[in-house]
Amino acid sequence: MSNVLTLKLSKPASNQRKLKKLCKWIDANIDQPIGWAELTEQSGMDHLELQRQFTTYMKSSPMQWIRFRRNELTQTLMAQAQRSQQQVPASLMLKTH
Repeated sequence: MSNVLTLKLSKPASNQRKLKKLCKWIDANIDQPIGWAELTEQSGMDHLELQRQFTTYMKSSPMQWIRFRRNELTQTLMAQAQRSQQQVPASLMLKTH
């Protein structure tokens, strides 16, 4: 009985580690197409288990989370580009005066 209880108690931590590793993989591959085949392969979980675990721990579906991370990256890149554009005129003015 205690072995069964121990396995049940240790499984959530194992799933959290798997999801943390998967999220790092997603971030590293965010510029690539990511679908269910890649997610299930990387996580070692089937589609339904991954959906359930991701919703439990991340409070969103895997696909929603990927869209969120891509949106965050886009906003960061746009902010960096805007800062760069603002710096260009200042550097040009320094050269002309």
